[in-house]
Amino acid sequence: MKNKFARALEILWIITSVLCLIAGVHQTYNEGLSNSYLFFIFSFVAFIMYLLRKEIRKSKKENTNG
Repeated sequence: MKNKFARALEILWIITSVLCLIAGVHQTYNEGLSNSYLFFIFSFVAFIMYLLRKEIRKSKKENTNG
């Protein structure tokens, strides 16, 4: 059960990252970078959260197996 929840959080973070990146590109195209840089920052943070959650899940899986 916990592994499914951890996997769901990973998927949520990667989807958030991609959506923010798309929104940032769209906003940049329409209004310029000065109005869209927050989308890119949040996209980067969401991707880092995805990587961290993935590492945490893998390390917990290794600890329970080994």
